[in-house]
Amino acid sequence: MSQFTLRQLRYFCAIASTGSISAAAAREHVSRSAMAAALDELERILKSQLCTRHKSHGVVLTASGQYVFEQALSLLRSADNLEATAGARELAGPLAVGCYPSLAPTILPQLVKLFERLHPEVELSIHPTDQETLLQQLKAGDLELAIMYNMHLDRRVETAWLYDTAMHVILAAGHPLADCDVVRAKDLENEPLILLDAPPSADDILSYFTAQGLSPTIRHRTRHFELARSLVAQGLGYSLFIQRPRNPSSYEGLPVLARALDPQPHLERVSVVWPAGRTLSAKALRFIELAQQNVASYAPEALYPSPR
Repeated sequence: MSQFTLRQLRYFCAIASTGSISAAAAREHVSRSAMAAALDELERILKSQLCTRHKSHGVVLTASGQYVFEQALSLLRSADNLEATAGARELAGPLAVGCYPSLAPTILPQLVKLFERLHPEVELSIHPTDQETLLQQLKAGDLELAIMYNMHLDRRVETAWLYDTAMHVILAAGHPLADCDVVRAKDLENEPLILLDAPPSADDILSYFTAQGLSPTIRHRTRHFELARSLVAQGLGYSLFIQRPRNPSSYEGLPVLARALDPQPHLERVSVVWPAGRTLSAKALRFIELAQQNVASYAPEALYPSPR
C-alpha cells in the first residue's frame, strides 16, 4: 500500500511547476522547510531521486521526477474529480487556460463571461502567448488547457475541435485590390506584406505563397495582431490573417477590408489542446464543454462588408 499523500504530491507538483522550493512554498502558503520536508519524504517513500537542487538554478527534475510529475498531475485531478462528483459540490479552485494571441480577443471574453457566471467559484486565469510557449507551459503543468490552431501539433497532445476557418487577405479601403471580392495570390507577390511574425502563423503564410511558386515582398514584421491591422489600415501594405474580428476597423477607426484568396487556402482548425494521456480536472472538462457549445458562434464567418 502506497504511503504517500495527496498533499505530498501536490507540493511536489508545485515544486516541479515553479522550478523552486521557495516559489512552491509561497504558492502553497507553507514554509520552505515544510515544502522541502514533503519532497524529502516523497523521495524516501518512492525510493527515487525526483529532482536535483541547485542554489543558483533552483530545482531540475530527473527522468524519474518527470514521470512522477506527469502521473501526480493526473492523480490529483482524478481525486479532484472524484470529490466533485461524489460530493456533488460546485466546481472550484484554479484553472489556467492559455490562448493563441490573435484568437484571444475574439473568442475568449464571451466564453470567460459565460464560464464565470456559471461557475463563480472557479479561479479562471487566461494566458495569451505564442504556440510554442503554450505547448511548453502545457507540458510543465503551468496550463491545463490552451486554445490554438492545429498547426504543427503531434501525438503528444490531445485536441477538442471548436471550429474551422481559412486564411484571408486584409487591405486598406484605398488599396488597388480592395474592389476585388477575391484576390489572387500572384497579384499580391509584389505588394508590400505586413507579416504577422508569430509562430505558427508566419510559417503558414509563407508556405501559402511557396506552394504557388511565389515569393512575397515583406515590408514589416510584427508579432502583434492589432499592430499589423493598423499598419494595413494606414495603407502600408496587406496582411494575411486567419482570425476575423467582428470590428471592421483598426484602433484608429480606419476601415480594414477582408477578402477571400485565390487559390483558396486549406482550412485551419481551432481546438482546445492538452497533453496526451493527462487526466483533466472537472473544471477543465466543463470549460471544454462550454467552448464546444458556444465558441463557433463567436467566430465571424462573413467577410467584412465594403464601405462603398
